[in-house]
Amino acid sequence: MAELRPFSRQHVRRSLIVAGGLWAALLGACGARSGVEVLDLGPSAAGARANPPEPSRPAGGSSAQGGAPSVAGAPTQGGAPSLGGAPAQGGASPGPRCEAVTVAIDELRPAVTLVVDQSLSMRTRYPTDQSPASRWSVVGGALFDPVNGVVKSFESSVRFGIAFFTSRGSMCPILNQVPARTRNYAALNSLYQGLRPYGDTPTGDALQQIVSELQMTPSQAPRSIVLVTDGNPDTCAQPNPDEGQPEAVAAAQRAYDSGIDLYVLGISNDIAGQNLQQLANAGKGRPIDSVWGVDADAAQPYQASSNVQGLTAQLGEILNRIPLCEVRLQRDIALGEASTAQVLLDGQPLSYSAANGYILKDARRLEIVGSGCEAIKAGGRQLSVRISCD
Repeated sequence: MAELRPFSRQHVRRSLIVAGGLWAALLGACGARSGVEVLDLGPSAAGARANPPEPSRPAGGSSAQGGAPSVAGAPTQGGAPSLGGAPAQGGASPGPRCEAVTVAIDELRPAVTLVVDQSLSMRTRYPTDQSPASRWSVVGGALFDPVNGVVKSFESSVRFGIAFFTSRGSMCPILNQVPARTRNYAALNSLYQGLRPYGDTPTGDALQQIVSELQMTPSQAPRSIVLVTDGNPDTCAQPNPDEGQPEAVAAAQRAYDSGIDLYVLGISNDIAGQNLQQLANAGKGRPIDSVWGVDADAAQPYQASSNVQGLTAQLGEILNRIPLCEVRLQRDIALGEASTAQVLLDGQPLSYSAANGYILKDARRLEIVGSGCEAIKAGGRQLSVRISCD
């Protein structure tokens, strides 16, 4: 076997001279250059690139570095989050985020929670002390009459829920409830038939708990509360005297701020007209002290009729004010985006039209109108909305 010998300094020097000569010959053969071009094969350890990055493109199918989708709020190159509307790396602003919603029509139907006073005073004869009916029975008839009651009449187009509220000593508020869904007449009527009025009127405490529960279940559909009460509010902390108006107003304002409209109907003259007006204003986001019929921005309070038929008509008027054909969106939508959206009702396209189709009601709501809305009310099954998704 040949003996291996270490390189001498002369060997190393001779090798470097030969390598340098070969490198010079190679450059000469390829033509003179001012420098050597470096091909970009991806980011270096420091993250720098020699070639410019691709311009940022809209999220929802667009590509960020390396071809990965750039989602609003997800990290982009360098690890910094790209917040909705903030420029991505390179200074280019991303386009609008894809808004895609597909809902069963039953989920699109408005949810109405009937919040009904179950306090002891609801046993009082109504409209006079000599009347055969009580406040409780008049409300029950208007809601649950099997032929003309509003729940039976609207149960296919409205998701009804109910919460009867009262208190008993330290148990406050007490809520007897059925969650909202369509065709809910039997469940709501059964609960009503099994209850009797007792206790106090913790209106604000009850509303706060109901709003908190509704906030835990996000909805694409409009949501409303119809408050039916016969007396001035008290509180769990102070059942008597009835000095819970500030807490009730604050709860109504919170409902409105949470995207839940609140309507109020007083059954009896025991609830002060001013208190009824303030609750109505708070529930619609209006100035608290404005007065219906005097101030243009006042909300309408309802004072119950003296009979079942009249109260049924008043409740029907309230329900007819609640939109039946709206879908809530997850972000603000511009008119240009809405007019080019893809909207399908049971697979059939709807056009952007104020007559028959859909319109942008405001930045967060599309409204299906005309024959489209009638199709929804008649038993449509699914609505699909895609905005800026191409």
